[in-house]
Formats: sequence, C-alpha cells, structure tokens
Amino acid sequence: MSIDWHIMRGAADGTDLFCAEHTFQTLPLFSDSALEALLDAYPRERLGIWTFGAYGEGEDLPVRGTANGLTGAEIMQAVRGGRIWLNLRATNDLVRDYAGVADDIFDSLQARMGHRAIKRDMSVLISSPGIHVHYHLDIPLVALLQIRGTKTLHLYPATDRFAPTERLEAIALGEGDESLFFDPSFEEAAQKVELSPGSGLSWPQNAPHRVQNGDMVNVSLSCEFMTWPALFRANALYANARLRRSIGARPGRPGEPGVATFGKVVLARAMKKLERRKPGPAGTPAGFVLDLSSPGCTRPIDRSAQQ
Repeated sequence: MSIDWHIMRGAADGTDLFCAEHTFQTLPLFSDSALEALLDAYPRERLGIWTFGAYGEGEDLPVRGTANGLTGAEIMQAVRGGRIWLNLRATNDLVRDYAGVADDIFDSLQARMGHRAIKRDMSVLISSPGIHVHYHLDIPLVALLQIRGTKTLHLYPATDRFAPTERLEAIALGEGDESLFFDPSFEEAAQKVELSPGSGLSWPQNAPHRVQNGDMVNVSLSCEFMTWPALFRANALYANARLRRSIGARPGRPGEPGVATFGKVVLARAMKKLERRKPGPAGTPAGFVLDLSSPGCTRPIDRSAQQ
C-alpha cells in the first residue's frame, strides 16, 4: 500500500494543509464482509454509536446509542438504512489486522511533518448516507483518510472568532463534548475540501470543522496523534484553563512552544496526576437502541420506565 502527502497552501487562516493520496481503499480490510467481521471483533463496550441530524447546523445534538446483541452484519444494515455514525476508536490497538494500516499512515505523516508522531489512535468511522457531523474541534492533530463514499469537509480558522479561547480550554479539560457554537456567517471564511476514496487531509491543530457525507455509506479513517509541539500546546491549554478557574488568570491562546509553555506543561502534568485520583464524570447515557424493525433503525430508550 502507498500513501503520499503534499502541502496545499491557501487555508482560510493562511496555514498549510497536508493532503494525501493513498491506496488503502483497495484493501480487503474495508469490504462489506470485512467491516462486518471488524464490528464483531471490536470490543462492543468500546463501540461508539451515534445518530446525527440531516443537513445543516440547526438540528438536535447527536444522541448516543447501543447495539445490544446485534451482529456486525445487522449493525451494517442499520448504517445503510438509518442515520447512524459509528466510531471504532483505537482500532489499530484493539484489532491487530488494522495495525499495519495505522503504522503506514502515522509513519508517513511523521516523515512529511518532520516531527515524531506519538499517541497514535486510528479510528474507523462508518456512517450512513447524508450524515452531517456538527461543528467541532479536536485537541490532538487529526488526519482524515477517505476509504468509501464521498464527504465535504468545511474547515475554519483556528482563531478566537471561530473557537473562543475559553471554550477551547474547556474542551482541553474534558468538560462536555467537542462541539462549538456555529454562526452561519462563519461560512464565508470556510475552506471546503472534497474527499473521495484515495484522498485525505490533515489540518492545523484545534481548527474547527464540520463534515457532510454524500448520499452513500461512508468509511473513513480518523487518525489522531500528537507531535511534541502539539502535545506542549495541549498541555498549555489545560494549564491555562486551570489557572483561569483557580486564580482568575486571563491567559491568551498558546503560541509556539517556549519557556513559558514548558512551565505550563510541567504544571499541567502535575495537575493531571492529582486529578487521576478523583472519579471522572459519567459517560453520556444511551438514548436509543439499534432496532432494524424501527423507523430509521433506532428505538428510543424510555428512561421513565427505568426509574
């Protein structure tokens, strides 16, 4: 298999984007039968199942679901017939057959960027036709490689207007999800990138984005990773958030790594060690069950009946 990265200039905020051409879409690992087998092999308690709205940013927030005892083939049937988004995080660690694909991707990024790629996490994303992933950002660096279907990535500048600093810090702390408020006026600054099988993109750290699937089942590889500068920045965001909450500090957004950033990295690591002793927040409760006999292949969970 091959993958080649090149720089595309002219992003909305003047930063470089890394574009990929690859051949992973030709692998048997991504056939219908292989994806069904992957869903059977993947730890069911780790499987992220969500339903998203249709086109646009005005619909309800995503809802998490569960598959109960469905087989991989039945889950794929729900994807084809519903509005389902599956996230198989850390597939490279949990299903050995996919580890080599991840190694090829991360090693190629490492060589192209000139920084060691650490904290490597390759998710397999499987989603229904027409799914719209809401406006959000990620704390790590991300590369998105398209395997099946087409999608449009709307990418926005990583500035305070599009991702307010305090909200960015809250995401770094793990407070809630990664969603952001979307103003339709943002679209004038968006860069749209069409992704099809054999293409991919990696964008600047913390750049907000949203994604619109084409009218077909989509399969993508979402590859999260850190470089040392990116890890320093993430830890500086974490430290800034804690300083803002504890002593009322008003830090700005972290810039290039320097002495001040290094000090915040040390502070963040110390704070995280202390917080590991505290119980974390409960996960998002499931709001529906995949059910092939229900409209949209989802059956709402009646919480009142469980009380």
